[in-house]
Parts: sequence; C-alpha cells; structure tokens
Amino acid sequence: MPSEYERKLIEMQSHIRENNAYLDDYMKDLNSWTDEIKKKEENLKTKTTNSSISTAKDLPPVRNFIEPAKPKKKSKKKSDSKQVQNTTSSSIHAYDYRAWDKYDVDAECERIDKKDEDENEDENGGDDDDDEANDEDEEWQEEVLKKKAEYYKECGNYQFKQKSYAEAIEFYTKAIECNPISPVYFANRAQCQLFEQRYGACEADCTLAIQNDKNYLKAYYRRSLARIELGKIDQAKEDLEYVLSREPANVDAKTKLNEIIKNDEIKRLGRVYPLHNKPLDQRSTKPLKRIEIQEIDTSIITPSETTKKKNIVIEEIETTEMPTFSEPVPILPVPTPAPPSHPSSTSQSEKLPPKLIIIPTSIPTTGYQFKRDWSNLNNQLEQQSIYFNNIPPTSYKTIFSTGIDSSVFSRILLFWSNKTDIDEYLINSMYELRQTPRFNTQLSFLGSEDKQLLQTTLDRLQTNSLFSMEKIQKILHDYKTD
Repeated sequence: MPSEYERKLIEMQSHIRENNAYLDDYMKDLNSWTDEIKKKEENLKTKTTNSSISTAKDLPPVRNFIEPAKPKKKSKKKSDSKQVQNTTSSSIHAYDYRAWDKYDVDAECERIDKKDEDENEDENGGDDDDDEANDEDEEWQEEVLKKKAEYYKECGNYQFKQKSYAEAIEFYTKAIECNPISPVYFANRAQCQLFEQRYGACEADCTLAIQNDKNYLKAYYRRSLARIELGKIDQAKEDLEYVLSREPANVDAKTKLNEIIKNDEIKRLGRVYPLHNKPLDQRSTKPLKRIEIQEIDTSIITPSETTKKKNIVIEEIETTEMPTFSEPVPILPVPTPAPPSHPSSTSQSEKLPPKLIIIPTSIPTTGYQFKRDWSNLNNQLEQQSIYFNNIPPTSYKTIFSTGIDSSVFSRILLFWSNKTDIDEYLINSMYELRQTPRFNTQLSFLGSEDKQLLQTTLDRLQTNSLFSMEKIQKILHDYKTD
C-alpha cells in the first residue's frame, strides 16, 4: 500500500497532466481561430481592392470642383523689417557716453539718404511688380478654367455612359465655355447630338472641332454620319475618304463608305430617265406603231380551264401612216375557241413532276457546310435521312461544336424511330451525339411527340442483346427525359 505522501504526489502529477492537455487544446483552438481570422481578412482585402477597381470606372465624378491655390505675391516687407531690426539693435543708449563719443554722424546721414533713395526706387518699380502679378493672375485663371473644363467633361462622360444625352450636352457646353480651344469637347457634344438625332447641330460641332484641330479624325467620321442622315452624300463621302487616307485600317469608315457606294450603284442602275431629257439627235427616227390589244371571252371556257391565266392576244399592225384620232379604229373579229376535247383536258390537268433534289455526296466537316446542305434539301425526309446516315458518328463533335439545333435534333429522332432494325450505326450515332455541347438542354426542352419518338427507340434498344451492353446502358442513362 502506498503511503499518503505518495498518493498525493500521484494525484498532483495527474492534475498537472490534465492541465497541460487542457492548455494544449486551448492553444490549438486559439491558433486555428487566428488563422481563420487572417484568411478572412485577406479575402476581404482582395474583395475590396477588386471592387474598388471595378467600381472606380462606374462612379460619378467628384461633385465639388476643387480650385487650385492662388500663387502668393512676393513682398519686400521682410527685408524692410530686417533693416528696422538692425537699426533698432544698433541704437545707442542715452547713458552710454563712450559709445556716443565713437558715433559717426556723417556715416549715419549717408545711410539715411541711401534709405530714402531705395524707397523711391521701390515706389517707381511697383508698377513692374503689378504687371508681373497680373500676368501670374491670368495664368492662374487659365489653369482654373482648364481644370473646370476637364471636370465638366468627366461629368458629361458619366452622363453619356448612363445614356442621358441631354444632360451630357449641358456638361459639354459648360466645358466648351471654359475652354473653347479643345476639339474634344466639341466632338463629344457632337456624338450626343448624333444620338439625339440633331444632325445639323452635330455637323456644326464637328466642323468647329476640325477648325481647332485639323487632324482630329473622330470629328470627320462623326460629321460624315450626320451628313449621311442629312442627305449630303458627296460631302460625307469626302470625309470618309479623308479618314481612310489617314487611317487605312479604320473598319467603321470602310463599312460606311462601302454602304454609300452600294447605295449609289443601286440608285444609278435603278433610275428611270424620262424621254424629254434625250437630245433630238439621239431620238429614234422610226415611225410609231399602234398596237391593238384584244381580250378573249372567257365565258365559254370550261371549269377545268378556269385555273389558267387569261389569254391576251396582241397583234401588231404595221402602218406607214399613223391614223388620226378622229378616224375609227378597225376592230378585228374575236376568234371563238373550239370546245376542248377530253384528252386535251386530261393532259392539261396532269401535274408537272416534282423538282428533283440532289443529295450532296461530300461529307460535311464544319457546322456551316452541314446547315447549308441541310437547308438545300427542303425538309425532304428521305433525302435528309440518307444525307445524315452518310455522316460518320465520330465527326458529330466537330460538326455540332456549337450545339445541335432543336429542329435538326427532332428530325434525327424521327429517323431513329423509323428504323425497324437496330444496327451498329444507330447505336454509334446515339452514343456520339450525346457527347455534343448542350445536349442535356436540348433533351430537357423536347416536346411530347419527340419524347414519344425517343422512347420507342429506347424500348427497342432494351430488347436488343446483340451489341455491346456498355454503350446501350450509357445511352439509356444519358437519354432519360424524366
């Protein structure tokens, strides 16, 4: 049996171990908590920096304009005060008789005379200082106006991004009032005028911008757009040609110039010139001919022939002399058509054979070729099924790289359901088609008829055991519509 002392020692050791274990657990929890807080703080910092960068562009400009500090004028009071201090410091006390003995009266008089002369020179030179101060004030005012103009331009840009063009025009006008030399403010206001369909004002602003800077190409392009709307096609063409001469790679100017050229060709080719514009030497010298037009009576035509167009007989009468309007025009007798016989009616009722559609033999390699060939088949079921069966299933990914169209997918489901026997091509095509992009979305938006067609094909696959079951199981799993 251990003594009481030993028993107390053992209890003390157990308490110390328990305290150490508790302390370790507490420190672990504290360290994990600090790590989590640090991670959260880093995430918040990154989020705030990203959000500040992203929203800095969308924020409106500062509402209050901060005026720059006015430069201080140079004053000569300090130098005068220093001289006064020197004179006061060098003054002699009344009780200092030895200093008065050494005091030089003539030197002090010369010093006072020099001081008066300096003051007179300062008064005469004050006008020059005022001129320099006025020049500094003008420079400072110009700087203030330029900064105000930039501030109003930023406000206008913000309103332009918000698509409030009327307010943007007001801000750009204030910027022009502060700095009427800059072409940017006129061009920006012209862009707003263009969106507001004020084409005359847009043209005027662009002209003012070009007067300030002849090399500002944006003003030429915007003025061409306004002139197109105003009907000044030739002047707009000149602006676009000037832009392309300076920037040959300008895509917008190229497209607008091509549109103008095409419209000019259409107007030129489709224009009808009146006869009176032709000169006399170019007119025809042949005598005019009078043409008599007679219509056949359609009352005696059988009902089977009513679907035909009305026959019009046009006969030309060659006459050397033109009849006057007072002379009666001879009317030719109307030929009565013979009653139609039965074999002729049957031949007329026969329909023309349908137009043959040639199935493309070349296998498509891109989605564009497939769409072109598919549309050329004119929704003919047999031709489309033959064309689709000629495509190897392994090329579905490249042909349908952007996804399969819903109408094409429903037609493919019809092809599969019409097949009586399940072959390897059907299994491979179903297996490869499920790997095309956005297949699941097409499957989820199927109609009730398409779902029934798909279900009949899947039921046939379940009963078939001749082909690999792995592919069939994957097809059954991926083609579920429930």
